[in-house]
Amino acid sequence: MSRWDHLFLRQHSRMTLTIPVKNPYCYAHLSPGDIRLLRLMPDKDENARVQCQLFDYPLHESDDGTQLYEALSYAWGGSEKDHRVSVDQYSLRVTANLHAALLHLRGRFLERIIWIDAICINQDDKEEQGQQVQCMAEIYSRASRVIIWLGEPAAGSDEALEAIRVAADKTPTEPLANEPIKQSILALLQRPWFERVWVREQTLNGNEICY
Repeated sequence: MSRWDHLFLRQHSRMTLTIPVKNPYCYAHLSPGDIRLLRLMPDKDENARVQCQLFDYPLHESDDGTQLYEALSYAWGGSEKDHRVSVDQYSLRVTANLHAALLHLRGRFLERIIWIDAICINQDDKEEQGQQVQCMAEIYSRASRVIIWLGEPAAGSDEALEAIRVAADKTPTEPLANEPIKQSILALLQRPWFERVWVREQTLNGNEICY
């Protein structure tokens, strides 16, 4: 195990007390070849404010192959950032769809390490944005898992996903589903995530994909 993996595991095991959020979060300069990773802190209260930490990770200097983080693929769901999360005890605005994803992904007891573009990239720094976009294929390909967030369950979406999984195991001559399920599948495929330019790159480069 490399020294960077030791650093990752040491940071991964660190816990932080919940402290009231203060001023808006300010990003520090990111060194060339580094990315930021998000530590999503656990909470037994599903309604508690989302608590996170950001830390730099030298992706290009780490060992080749899969790394000990997940990568989130999702649709921003509009430009309005009307929700707040705590990052290193400071406030950061996020979209409603991302906030819902964070609540869904947050564990009750264990933290998670995730790469999320809207948080891990300084959206106000165009130079950093350009550099990080060039690394996105590598970020997704080296993640241990790519998590696809399609949005909150609605209009039979859970049944549609299950029907798609079942259909994947059937022979081509078997019927896919009944009419209500077909309509649910069509509704699911019309969600904004499937219209994203980066979808193919994110999903095809992932080692493991989950919905």
